This record gives sequence, structure tokens and C-alpha cells, in this order.
Amino acid sequence: MKTIKLGDQGEEITLLQQALVSNGYSVTESKVFTEEMRTAVVDFQKNNGLEANGIVGYRTWEIILFTNKPAGTKLTEEDFHLLAMLLDCEPAALKAVQNVETGGRGGFFAPNKPTILFEGHIFWSQLKKKGINPENYVKGNENILYPKWMKGYYKGGIAEYERLEQARRIDIDAANASASWGMFQIMGFNYAVCGEKTITEFVAAMYESERKQLMLTARFIKQSGMLPALQTKNWAEFAKRYNGPAYAQNAYDKKLADAYCKYAG
Repeated sequence: MKTIKLGDQGEEITLLQQALVSNGYSVTESKVFTEEMRTAVVDFQKNNGLEANGIVGYRTWEIILFTNKPAGTKLTEEDFHLLAMLLDCEPAALKAVQNVETGGRGGFFAPNKPTILFEGHIFWSQLKKKGINPENYVKGNENILYPKWMKGYYKGGIAEYERLEQARRIDIDAANASASWGMFQIMGFNYAVCGEKTITEFVAAMYESERKQLMLTARFIKQSGMLPALQTKNWAEFAKRYNGPAYAQNAYDKKLADAYCKYAG
């Protein structure tokens, strides 16, 4: 989605006018970004904690398009469509990522239980970053604290919360940063790239709804530099950035390509 300002013309102007009206502003329909629209945008930005400059950039687009949406946890086709417009990619590409990350099961195991997977080797490194020696906590916590990745300690599903709560008793922020969250399985330590000020705010957003999970994922993809790969469906490059350099071991690129073909029809 393009950044637009006073005097600009194009399809985005019609979308902005419609979005402003849906948010309670009386704005005359126009194909040009008018002073009336700019005044409404400034007011909207002030009311939503944004820089009130009258310029509609990514974060203003994000909030104005998704404000007043129902608070339900399940995503809709419109949600994928709007986020795809924001990222200038295909909805099928976003759906492919969601399908591969959670098998299409969604962002919650149960009410108030976002989908997670706890990573003990990340917990090890997160504790060290906080100046905490993980070796002092290994005894009795072997299932959640180890220096290298191990698959054998995964419990899977909602049982992962047992491991997360165990880790939280050692350090809550390091524990939250060491789990992947939501329907797109973003690691907690990426909270700042997702536009959240703290890991606590990131986790709260993941608890809010699948829609919020999708919004944070869009920010993550955009700010992490992987958007061009998603736009061009360069699945090997995207998987390398999203899943790590060992992506080929789990054939993430092939899984993404197959999922995209399914959704693209």
C-alpha cells in the first residue's frame, strides 16, 4: 500500500475515504486527497496514538483499515485481503505461510491459549543475555533448558504451556521471548521488529486475537526485509529468512510452494 498525502491521486484515495467514513468521519468522496481528508486523518492519528502529520503511511493504514473490526479470534477472508493489500502481496502467499507454520489450525489451542512452541535452547541464550547463568538452573529443568536445539522435549499442543510456565518461574521475560507465538509462530524475541515496545506487550497482542497475530506478522515480514521474497514467491529465500538457514532440512520452501499453489487455485 502506497504512502499518500495531501494532493495525491489514485485508487488508495477511494479506499481512504471509505475507511474514514467507516470510522465515523464525514468525508466527501473524491479521487484526490483533499484538505478535508487530511484534517480527518490528523484527527484519527491523534486519537490512535500516531504521529499526527496527515500523511497516511503503513501504521496509519493498518489501524484505519482494522479499527472497528469484530473482536473475534477467527480470521476472515477480508482480513487476509486487507493485510495483503498493505504488504502488496497475494492473499494466497500469506495463507501459505500460515498453513505451513500451524498446519492451518489457527492461532489458538483453546480460548485464551495462543498457539505456542517453547524452545529450550533459545531460553538458554535468552537467560545469558540477561546476565543469568543458565547452568545454575539446569537441574530439574532439563526439559526446558539446554544449550543446543533438541526436539525430544517438545510436548506439543496445549501441553507446551506446562513447559512455558516452568520456564516463567525462572524468568518470565526470557521465557516469553523463547516461545514461538500465534498462527504464524513468531519467536517472542522478535517483539520489537513486530512493533511492540516490550515482550509483555507482544504476548498480550498474541492473546488478543488471530487478527492481531496477523497484523504483527505483517509488520515482522515488512521490517525483517523478507517482504520482497514473499511478493515474488521466492520461497527458498523466504524460508531461509523466516525459518533459518537450516530450512531445507524440513523442506520449508517446498511446503510453502505447495501451500501457495493450493490457495492460489
